[in-house]
Amino acid sequence: MTNKNSISIIPLGCPKNDVDSELIAGAFKKAGYSIEWDTIKGETVVINTCGFVQDAIDESLDAIMQAIKAKREGLVKRVVVTGCLAQRFGEKLSSRLKEVDLFVGVAGFEKIPSLLNSHQKHAFIPEKPFTAYPEKLKRVAYRSTHSVYLKIADGCSNRCSYCVIPFIKGNLKSRNRQDIIDEARALADRGAVELNLIAQDTMNFGMDRGEKELIALLSGLEKIDKIKWIRLNYLYPSHITDNFLSFVSESEKIVKYFDMPVQHISDRILKRMNRTMTASDVQQLIKRIKKKIRQPFLRTTVIVGFPGETDEDFNKLLAFFEEYAFHRIGVFPYSPEEPAPASRLKDRIPKEIVLERLNRINENAQKIMHSLSSDFIDKTYDVLIEGTDPDDPSVIMARPWFFAPEIDGYILIYGQGSHAKGQFRKVRITDAVGVDLVCEFTR
Repeated sequence: MTNKNSISIIPLGCPKNDVDSELIAGAFKKAGYSIEWDTIKGETVVINTCGFVQDAIDESLDAIMQAIKAKREGLVKRVVVTGCLAQRFGEKLSSRLKEVDLFVGVAGFEKIPSLLNSHQKHAFIPEKPFTAYPEKLKRVAYRSTHSVYLKIADGCSNRCSYCVIPFIKGNLKSRNRQDIIDEARALADRGAVELNLIAQDTMNFGMDRGEKELIALLSGLEKIDKIKWIRLNYLYPSHITDNFLSFVSESEKIVKYFDMPVQHISDRILKRMNRTMTASDVQQLIKRIKKKIRQPFLRTTVIVGFPGETDEDFNKLLAFFEEYAFHRIGVFPYSPEEPAPASRLKDRIPKEIVLERLNRINENAQKIMHSLSSDFIDKTYDVLIEGTDPDDPSVIMARPWFFAPEIDGYILIYGQGSHAKGQFRKVRITDAVGVDLVCEFTR
């Protein structure tokens, strides 16, 4: 039996999709629906898909098929598919998946309730360019109210040869600075103490209007008293300026966390990727950061198995991480995605070689990350309480400033009572377990 006017939303993919899912929830709440998350039940299931690489596409298709199965069994009444997969393949999917009641792309979230209630099957795939953000919608919290994502822009004007984001979302579109600050204040009023800024290209915020506005935006966000930590994600390396580094070094609220995907270190592969930095540029950037910022936390991602990658190219990547150790290293196999230009390159690497390289660099990365984790032992930090371990309620899970939510791990606190989510406590690190840390509260 389904609950009338109940919506279950399943967010897939990146944090930007989590924000979009909260906006979709806001549209339905405004229309009088009750909201549930991550479950296939209720009157309507909304799947907010990712369509970036093949693994994400497969995950999205699997979730859609589960929802269709539930509809056939009478457990749900309607199925809505939205997000990047719908934008990228919606017209094709709508002709094949007849049980899906509505396909909506990456914009027009405010229209989903009315489109659904028109009782006509639709594939509403908006044409680019989209607006940066549906400012009139109010978000409904998904996972957390104390640590929140704040989307400052969407789309991307970089043209990395492997990436389909510009084909899905169009060029960079920055939100109005005051709208972002107003939203941040509203999020703080409902409990946010940490803002995690996200965009496809955070560093270039405002460049679609002709001028970088990131420092001006950060200056406004710093003035919100209730916000204690401001974290920037997705920093395109070639856009990190000395002026930005100086601003961050002097800020009391911006955490010294640099999430900057370098993608590779072979000049030949970087050129084929249409990246705008050379290996020397990347190395100099790291040195500049360490010169201007005291004890920065460095995170990056790389792609292995890009077409034409030789053993020599790959070995340069291994050697790079030995010399320039990152606290967190994400490694992804190359995924050919049309219509990205790299998908047309002929000299693809055999899957078994890609897998072997993936395993080798992951093994090395784990050793590097664990080695760097030991540097935190016997030091004292403020941490943000995230709750208890789902598998062991006696274990408190927390994060210091240098762990981003959901991706960098946790600090684990054993047998020291219960503490409210969103609370700051001071701890001493006592041990490192893999990439997680163990600590105790200080007296």
